[in-house]
Amino acid sequence: MKIKIIIVVVLLAVGAVIASLYLFPSEKAKIKKQFDYLSSLVSKEKGESAIVMGYRVTAIGGLFAEKCSFEFPQNEMEGEYSPEEITAHTTRGRAMFAKINLKFYDINPEIQNDDAVVDTTVRFYGEAIHSNKAHEETREIQCKLKKIDGKWKFSNFKVVEVLKK
Repeated sequence: MKIKIIIVVVLLAVGAVIASLYLFPSEKAKIKKQFDYLSSLVSKEKGESAIVMGYRVTAIGGLFAEKCSFEFPQNEMEGEYSPEEITAHTTRGRAMFAKINLKFYDINPEIQNDDAVVDTTVRFYGEAIHSNKAHEETREIQCKLKKIDGKWKFSNFKVVEVLKK
C-alpha cells in the first residue's frame, strides 16, 4: 500500500513539473519560440494559397516593435521600419519566390530586464518564381528584442561581419 502511494506521489510530482514547464515557459524559451514563429511565417511552400499567404504576412507585423532597425550593409533594406512597413516588404519579398525556407540556428538569448540580445546564424533558401534559380545565403546576425506588453518583439537586426574579404 505504501509503495502505491509513493508511486502516485512521484507521478504527480513529475506531472506537475512537466505541466509547469509547458504552461509557464522560461523567457529564453519564449524568445526561441519567437524565432521559430518568424521562420514559419516567412517560409513558403510551392503552391501556397492566397489565404495562407495573407495570414502569414498579416501575422508577421505582430512580431516587431513599433520601430525595428535593420543594419545590413550593402542592402537596400537597411533602415528603421514600422510593423506595417515590414509587412509590406515581406509581401513583396515573398511574391518573388515560389519556395522560401528561413531558419535560425544556435539561438541563445542574453536577457537583461525587458531587453534581450541574440547572436544567431540565419540561413535563407529561396527558389525564384520566374527563373527557378535557387538563392542561398547564410549570415551571422545579432538580434535585439524588447518585452512589450508581456511579449518579446524584435527591435533590431544587425549583420555581424565574421570574415572580411
